[in-house]
Amino acid sequence: MYLPKSKYLVKHTKGGDFLNPDGSSYIGPYIETYKGNVYKGREFSSNSVKLVDIRAKGEFEGSAKFKNDRITPTEKDYKKGVFNRYFIQDKRNNKIIEVSQKNFTKLNSELYTAGVVVEWTLKGPAENINKGPYIYFGAEAKNKEAILEAEKTIKQLSSFVFNNRKFVV
Repeated sequence: MYLPKSKYLVKHTKGGDFLNPDGSSYIGPYIETYKGNVYKGREFSSNSVKLVDIRAKGEFEGSAKFKNDRITPTEKDYKKGVFNRYFIQDKRNNKIIEVSQKNFTKLNSELYTAGVVVEWTLKGPAENINKGPYIYFGAEAKNKEAILEAEKTIKQLSSFVFNNRKFVV
């Protein structure tokens, strides 16, 4: 694809303005076209890699919407004995938040986030029960195991979710 030099500008960023396709921050020269599209490098060609422009979202707006939601299980969830908890991590600064299902869908589609859904056990007993040689795992142990499994996607989630008895009855 050809674009005359009069239709784009070559600029430089120190970071925080653009994301690579993999979600990492881009630092270096970039091309801004007359249509507002942004590409890596100094020369425009058909092989130019398009960057994600996060300047328009603004640092303050992004931070304002990246906040915890108030999550509580419903009576229906307690009858089922489990409910889903939704966690998002901003890969740029490793901040972790818990959000509603609706906000999870929105935020998890961003390139700079990683999300995970954890099935949370609500019904007790909370502690493990030993019956002879057998151990019946309680809600606390099941929730801890679910968080440790989710740490494969979101690092340090167990330091964010430190109370594995939360919501357990």
